[in-house]
Amino acid sequence: MNNLEPTIRLNVNVANPGQFFACCGLLELAYRVYGQAEGWFSDEQFRIASVGDMKALLAILIMDPPDEITKVANGINVKPLIAPLQFSFDGGATKQIVLDAWMTIKVQKNTVIAAPNPPWNFWSGQQTSFRIWRDLRAALVVQLRNIASDDYQNLFAHRVPLSGRFGFDPDAAWNALDLGFSPNDQKMEVASSPAIEMLSAIGIQRFRVATEDKNQSFVYATWGEPLAPSVAAAAASDIITVPPTKRFRGRVVSRGSYAALGQSTLINEKSYE
Repeated sequence: MNNLEPTIRLNVNVANPGQFFACCGLLELAYRVYGQAEGWFSDEQFRIASVGDMKALLAILIMDPPDEITKVANGINVKPLIAPLQFSFDGGATKQIVLDAWMTIKVQKNTVIAAPNPPWNFWSGQQTSFRIWRDLRAALVVQLRNIASDDYQNLFAHRVPLSGRFGFDPDAAWNALDLGFSPNDQKMEVASSPAIEMLSAIGIQRFRVATEDKNQSFVYATWGEPLAPSVAAAAASDIITVPPTKRFRGRVVSRGSYAALGQSTLINEKSYE
């Protein structure tokens, strides 16, 4: 059993894959910023033991916009739709992380190209990775001004109307089947969590679970002991088991011309014997 005192506590519904990946992203961010961090799931919370608190971490997350990368190794051009995003968390002194889980390099008709990487490239049309992040960042900046310091553990419950998102959070307040059309396609604003979307984009970079059923489903797992991101990624992918744990099957759903993550189904859970 762990005896670490967490500096960060975040209420989480792990059946929501967006919230799960956002927790992974918060752990990754803490590790990148502070050089050490361990996280674990306990009592419907995600906890992180590090030297900083969540308010400070989120301030760093929104400090600067990313650079949009439209050319990668060997001069390969990348369309803005799936352009990687490069971040610095120290005012530009170093480049700390590149997010590109939605892009892959492959050979097509004897030509090496940058292409979408299903299922993690949920958006389409006029949306681009940079524009989505830009708008989410602007929304989170405003949102954090209105969240009390003692309410950060309820971060995922705070939502604002948005017309664009990455598609990680299935709790956006609409359902295309119920409405008969897709608000995304109509550019309608729906209640969304910018924090979940942004942190999930960071989390999925390292915590990229294997997909099944032609990229339409995947299995992920929680872990119950403090782990650094490198080990936690193996636990999240169900490669190793660190009880108490819950295993879920996530799925990709269609929302008009967009895709997104749907709610997950509990497979099983394991506690200490």
